[in-house]
Amino acid sequence: DYALAYANAIDIVGLFGQELQHTGSFPTWREVETGIGTRPSGTGDQMYQNVSRAMWVADTAAVRFRKILPDPEKRFELASVLMWGGFAHFLLADNFCALTFHGGAPVTPKNGYERAKAAFDDAVTVATAANRVDVLRGALGGRARVKLMLGDYAGARTDARLVPQGFRLQALYGNNTRENNAVATNTTTLIRREAGVHPRFYNDAQFKVDPRTSFRDKGDTAKGPDPIRKFVEQLKYPARDTPIPVFTWQEARLIEAEAELQLGNPGAAVTLINQVRAAAGLAAYSGAATAAAVRAQLIFERQAELWLQAHSLVDWRRFTLTFATQPRDQCFEIGQLEFDTNPNLR
Repeated sequence: DYALAYANAIDIVGLFGQELQHTGSFPTWREVETGIGTRPSGTGDQMYQNVSRAMWVADTAAVRFRKILPDPEKRFELASVLMWGGFAHFLLADNFCALTFHGGAPVTPKNGYERAKAAFDDAVTVATAANRVDVLRGALGGRARVKLMLGDYAGARTDARLVPQGFRLQALYGNNTRENNAVATNTTTLIRREAGVHPRFYNDAQFKVDPRTSFRDKGDTAKGPDPIRKFVEQLKYPARDTPIPVFTWQEARLIEAEAELQLGNPGAAVTLINQVRAAAGLAAYSGAATAAAVRAQLIFERQAELWLQAHSLVDWRRFTLTFATQPRDQCFEIGQLEFDTNPNLR
């Protein structure tokens, strides 16, 4: 359920955050691309439903595991669902203007981050007791991301440092329809060209040569089904069963770098950025060491390293970026189905 929600969110957030542009026949995708998020639509509703389902499954499983499993506080199963529930809370908090949990009253994104932190706190404790280092590192990464969003920069740095080089938590996909990587199924030539790489990537010299933003540009004659817009194919997720990174050691280093910047240590931030660049086979950053210059480089690194991983909207908002067409909404509205069924929204 989380994998399905995540891939769907990458498509929709990618359109909203101008990582992708609509080249196909879905009218609601074109609407999202223009920056319309706070008028309930089929697209926003579907994303809200998918994430809410994943969150409900994780939260409910945690309650049931604690009732039926022997010694549950030392079980991998409990640690795992707590971790995935934390990441599901994140998807809502990052992208929606207000949130509801299990039919409750609407709360702010900050409340969503706090709930995510509570889930990750719990996952860290249980994973430690269960001696599951993989889940522990995923939960620490998620908690570092939460602390960054909540402004706890020292805490974010502490947790991120515990995620070692080489760590990679992935959402897994398959060839069963519901298990498809929905980014691949909507953005590749062999499956469907509903969306292609946005011009701000394929027209930018830095992104063209960066291996983290890999795409195929066949020129102006390659069109999508619309058939007006140029279609440039992303190559990060080429197949229905390609896994998608959820949290990696590279993101941990970028969280550390941002925390160091916020704490007044731009030199330390550059060192961390260069670790990420080296892993991608790129030359070290050689620009100015000022806080402003390093911040600009950090933003670029996040755009490249976390490309098509559902980070673009929250980063556009919190870094006050200006690449997006104006005016546009800042976040998505709660899904229409939630409005129709939740008495706290009437």
